[in-house]
Amino acid sequence: MAEEVRRYELTFILPPALSEEDIQGRQETVRGWIANNAGEIVKESHWGRRRLAYPIQNYKEGYYILMEFAGPTDGIKDLDRRMRLDTGYLRHLIVRVDE
Repeated sequence: MAEEVRRYELTFILPPALSEEDIQGRQETVRGWIANNAGEIVKESHWGRRRLAYPIQNYKEGYYILMEFAGPTDGIKDLDRRMRLDTGYLRHLIVRVDE
């Protein structure tokens, strides 16, 4: 039985003090996690440094990144677990896109 492939949006917030190389490294890590779960990046958007609605880990600002990707539903749980365990991501949200 073939796994159903769906589209998702992943938004995550990084600490504002990271250098451009660190931000690129974090993005590459997420790309690797998605690829390891047979996913494919469709689009990436950098929203840049923005003020947070409330402080997270004593940060008042964060660096926002949006990734749209297609992948099997089983890979979402693994991606969510990895992002929760990695303390380098302040917050993340994975949403399924209705087509």
